[in-house]
Amino acid sequence: MSSLRGKGAYILFLKLPSAKKIRVGRLGKFHFKPGIYLYVGSAMKGFNTRIPRYINGPVRKHWHIDYLLEFAELLAVLLIPSDEKIEEKVAAKLGTVFSSPIKGFGSSDTSSYAHLFYLSDIKDGNEKGVV
Repeated sequence: MSSLRGKGAYILFLKLPSAKKIRVGRLGKFHFKPGIYLYVGSAMKGFNTRIPRYINGPVRKHWHIDYLLEFAELLAVLLIPSDEKIEEKVAAKLGTVFSSPIKGFGSSDTSSYAHLFYLSDIKDGNEKGVV
């Protein structure tokens, strides 16, 4: 996957087709509304070591996002190349626009509130708020 050269932050675009109660590791069980979610992550050891995990599915659940990915469809991945760890900055920017459904989701190793954001709900097959 030569297109995955480099390192930096990334945003996963996910679609959860219906409401679901999901146990998220040690965070506990949470109710997720149907809709579009954005997840911010870091791949400082390289995109090629992290991104295929989301496309192919994890061998075992390790990160919070693995629990949501069991039920959500991966729509797209946005790579943000950087030699600096900018995951928290990206999450902070998204947090000014979108809500975070679970405090600590994906951010237990950072000072961010969360790295999962709820973008929109789904009604009649149309996502509102998606450009």
